[in-house]
Amino acid sequence: MLAFLVVIVAGGLLATWLARRTVASQFALYTTTGGQRLAQGLAPDLATYYVERGSWEGVTEVLSSRGGHEMMGNMGMGIGGPMWSMMGYRVLVSDTDGRVVADTGGDMAGTQLDTDVLQENGTFITDGEEVIGALLVTADVQAEEQGERFLGVINQAILSSVFLAGALALVFGGLIVWRVVRPLKSLTMAASAVAAGDLSQRVSVASGDEISDLADAFNRMAVQLGRAEALRQQLTADIAHELRTPITVIQGNIEALQDGIFPLTQEALEPILDKTLLLRRLVEDLRQLALAESGQLSLIPESLDLGLLAAQTLDAFRPPAEARGVKLSIAPADSLPLVRADRQRVQQVLDNLLSNALRYTPDGGCIAVGLARENESIRVSVTDTGPGIPAEALSNVFERFYRADQGRARLSDGGGSGLGLAVARSIIEAHGGRIGAHSPPGQGATFWFSLPVEPPEGPDTFL
Repeated sequence: MLAFLVVIVAGGLLATWLARRTVASQFALYTTTGGQRLAQGLAPDLATYYVERGSWEGVTEVLSSRGGHEMMGNMGMGIGGPMWSMMGYRVLVSDTDGRVVADTGGDMAGTQLDTDVLQENGTFITDGEEVIGALLVTADVQAEEQGERFLGVINQAILSSVFLAGALALVFGGLIVWRVVRPLKSLTMAASAVAAGDLSQRVSVASGDEISDLADAFNRMAVQLGRAEALRQQLTADIAHELRTPITVIQGNIEALQDGIFPLTQEALEPILDKTLLLRRLVEDLRQLALAESGQLSLIPESLDLGLLAAQTLDAFRPPAEARGVKLSIAPADSLPLVRADRQRVQQVLDNLLSNALRYTPDGGCIAVGLARENESIRVSVTDTGPGIPAEALSNVFERFYRADQGRARLSDGGGSGLGLAVARSIIEAHGGRIGAHSPPGQGATFWFSLPVEPPEGPDTFL
């Protein structure tokens, strides 16, 4: 409101000053122009008067009497028209030396006029050959007073208009300020509540302007913070759950060894080693996720043949697959271009997808790996004949610790850590690729990822 008031007052004062200056200059111009026009009309008659009499003697009485009326009549102003003072003018006639010989105002006769004033504002009177005098028409005192009163009225009208406009501007400005401040107060209160930990705060602003956009951005931020907090709590709970059983097993076996219940043999140490390896895998997956989310996941890119890498990785899974009667196959496309990627990281993704497929494929099932080119990317897919994934779970399978069947495949019973797919997504996205899954009803599940083709300019242009 103070800003509104300052702008209104400053604008009003500036408008008043400009208006007063413009009106005063135009009024002075009008008066000067009228006087010059009157002087030009009087000069020939005064010249005739001087030529007929040979001097300026008696010119004052002529200007102030009937002769003045006749002169004005010759100018087209009508016989018997108003005298000079009634017209707001004062007529001064001087001789060639600048001495006033006639003054309709009556108090400057005999005084000397300044040569510069005559040169600038006067009208010289000639007899056709030489200058015989000068004529100066100015506004008289009464006219000046009337002009001042006129300017005063104009100024008062302008100031009144400014004050009225200022009052209206303050009213409308107050409404605007109220409209702006009210939602900002709501935003401030909501932000304070969020800062205090209440992530359920939402702001409702329907103004359709920048404040509304700010409120929408705040609500989206609050939703994301709430989701992040829920994920953090879920992550903490999941990590605690995943760690509890292995640690309990390790602690129980060590205590049994200490108490002499179990003999210190290789068979007694194997469960401890197994659970230690599982814990190490979980910690390593969490470390890789943290590095990926912070943009610090290290990559060592090289020219990579995805078909060859997929075939080599698939061969490593043949022994456990054959033991269960699961058939493995690969269908690489011909002449696939190379990609620019980190070999170990991409192999880690393939290992994860194949191990998940083998885990959920029943005995005697099939797992197929396919490769194909899609525009400027190479797509790798892993399809199994397992039970598939419910449609409502597909969008969450790459989240940490998420399982479509929460009762299956826990870390404690030899299943995955629940972080493998999340790590795989981080690795693929760090390469600038994409990853996804689909599961038609009754047809198993397909997990796929795609990596950009290596640019033809060379490996230095990628990653």
